[in-house]
Amino acid sequence: MRIFALELDNDIKGISRRKEYIEDLIRKLPSPGLVVLPELALCSYMASQKAWKYADNCGRDTADWALQTARKYQTFIAAGYLDKENKDYFNRYMIAGPDGVCGFVSKSEGESAVFRRGSFGSVIRTPFGNVAVGICFDSRRRRFYENVKDERLSLILFPHGSPADPGKPEKERRENDARCMKYVEAFGVPVVYVNSTGSLEFMPGKMGALMKKHGFRMNGLSKIYAPGAVPIPVDIPEATASDIRLSPRRRVKDIRFHGDDILPGNWLFRHLILRPDTIAGIRSYEENHLKSVSEI
Repeated sequence: MRIFALELDNDIKGISRRKEYIEDLIRKLPSPGLVVLPELALCSYMASQKAWKYADNCGRDTADWALQTARKYQTFIAAGYLDKENKDYFNRYMIAGPDGVCGFVSKSEGESAVFRRGSFGSVIRTPFGNVAVGICFDSRRRRFYENVKDERLSLILFPHGSPADPGKPEKERRENDARCMKYVEAFGVPVVYVNSTGSLEFMPGKMGALMKKHGFRMNGLSKIYAPGAVPIPVDIPEATASDIRLSPRRRVKDIRFHGDDILPGNWLFRHLILRPDTIAGIRSYEENHLKSVSEI
């Protein structure tokens, strides 16, 4: 399968404008079999409640667009979007092909001030096999692994809207490589990591303040991890592509976790910054998500 990961410019705003932008990129791809887009591709990555105005209604608009685009270019589209269902907001990811929508997953540990969190599934059934999808932070967590470890998978997707210090690209690459290769080695299937590029908008809490202080941005660094894959030359810098033979496989080894995280990380950061921010975010979400969009 000819798989293309597209890094999207997060500074482009507006659903209609981003659809045009994405389609213009797809138009330039040589015979794509699957186009993999980042987290929240259709609205751009935002980690505050201002994002709610871009919410889809139970994925209807996203499904229509993805289906039409898939049919037009005879490909499969994998795209992140912000959804609203039963008065709750979700960070979701959908795969659609020319014959219809294959399915969607929701981010379990989404940005706590913006999305409903829960224990959601992580696998989409497609004509080319079962695809495990770990949206950004979920890809780091034991919950995702427990969801997929007994599945027969053909492909793993890690769509991100992940900010990092642009002055430390090697550190970001090392962590990406370590996380993705653990899944390649455990399952023996390709892993596609795709991240946006561009500015990080306002993010509430201590973590947001720290990221702003250090100039965090989304740095792309998208990569397809697939030993034996044949690279596909592409004329646009946004695309990373490989021709890969997909074959359903079961896990052949366990992945060792550090508590609930796949990498050791920083204990002080998790307990003194991330945990209080998460608690405060959940409180803010519960206080505000039932308001109408016009009131936000």
